[in-house]
Amino acid sequence: MFVRSLLVCACVFLSGAPTAAMSADFAFAKVSTQIIRFPVGDPANSTAVGPLADSLTGMDFDPGANVLWAINFTSHTLGTVNQATGAYTQTTALMDSNISAFTIDPVSGTFYVAKGDRDVYSLDPVSGEATLQGFGSAAGTAITALGAACNGQLFALAGNGTDLPSLYQAHLGVGDPVLIGTPGYSGPTNLEFDNRSGVLYAWFLPPGGGNTISTHVTIDPTTGQATPITQLEGRYRMAIRNECSIFADDFEA
Repeated sequence: MFVRSLLVCACVFLSGAPTAAMSADFAFAKVSTQIIRFPVGDPANSTAVGPLADSLTGMDFDPGANVLWAINFTSHTLGTVNQATGAYTQTTALMDSNISAFTIDPVSGTFYVAKGDRDVYSLDPVSGEATLQGFGSAAGTAITALGAACNGQLFALAGNGTDLPSLYQAHLGVGDPVLIGTPGYSGPTNLEFDNRSGVLYAWFLPPGGGNTISTHVTIDPTTGQATPITQLEGRYRMAIRNECSIFADDFEA
């Protein structure tokens, strides 16, 4: 039976993790009231795509890196974001309004979500119904970001509201999640792989939350250690437009 692994990262300590190689393709992000585009790993050089006032819980691309999907928190719907204009188009009303994290498996195309606790669900994009798949983090924690890797693993960020969040690896349906490490940042809002390079990126808010300054980092998925890239204003929900390499197993943790 094919089983996925899930890493949940609520926080990361600064460390000597290697500097990430920059991809030639683009990342898209919802920040403030607009959709922006920027070279992967370089959000300071962003270009405005178009306005979008609604709040998004998360965004991710389909396996072909063609369709940009999003969970719309304002309307509690699943839909797509136009990469040329930033316009959001609703496709499905969600059965649950509590979705706190979202990612798409870059190989199978399975939609995964969390609902503000430790559980991970698959999401039916046609019916909007979520089906429980297993635990993604420790008891008493809440997942706020999910990311799926090309090598058959799921990753996420989660915390208990008191301590800094931590990175976990989950074994959906077969075992308990395993703590990987604590990155050292608060308020994770995004966790996303660059499918081409295998680099894991994340966004964090400062203590106390808010929408002031976000920190963009890379995370070592084997240790949970983070390396900062930059700090920018706003709350970021990001998706990276890259297909999985045929050599995806080269970066398997």
